[in-house]
Amino acid sequence: MKKGFLFMLLVCCLAFFTFLSFASASEKSDFTKAVNGKLQEINYYADGSAKAVKTISKEAEITKVLTVDDPETKENEEEIETYKANVVVGHVSYKLKRDSIFYIQKHEFFYYDVDNQEFLMLGNFPEDQEINSLFMDYMDAGYKAGITLLSNLVFSLFVILAILVVPVLVMVFHNKAIPVPMKRNNSVM
Repeated sequence: MKKGFLFMLLVCCLAFFTFLSFASASEKSDFTKAVNGKLQEINYYADGSAKAVKTISKEAEITKVLTVDDPETKENEEEIETYKANVVVGHVSYKLKRDSIFYIQKHEFFYYDVDNQEFLMLGNFPEDQEINSLFMDYMDAGYKAGITLLSNLVFSLFVILAILVVPVLVMVFHNKAIPVPMKRNNSVM
């Protein structure tokens, strides 16, 4: 009876934690799907390589400029719209695939309006300190594009082959191609 009770408790805990991870991952998966769709526009993007390093999900106040002021007129025609929406702000790392061998690791920041299903910019959140501080943390971390370890190893292998193996092969085949001069014993010089 104790074993049955413990087994039932274990199954319930497993189901509960699975539900929690699924519920929290659903919003991130929508964000990741949207980011993957957005990154399809980039040349050499490796499909499905986008991973969210850090995200914030919150309701934020968004400011958009609908019409821009014409500098040639005296009136201010600028129209600004401000509204609240659920947004996901995320630091995303993804790979660019070059020549089907070399991968370049890139880092970028994305702002996604979940309600309107559109990407925004940092300028749309002028008053939000949490989003601005996340962006500043990202900038201070010094994330840059870099070649992945596997690409580095493949490139190093090509260089070693070019430096060592190619000259050895040239010497082997070159020596077989040159005839050895014949020396005649009865020739007069």
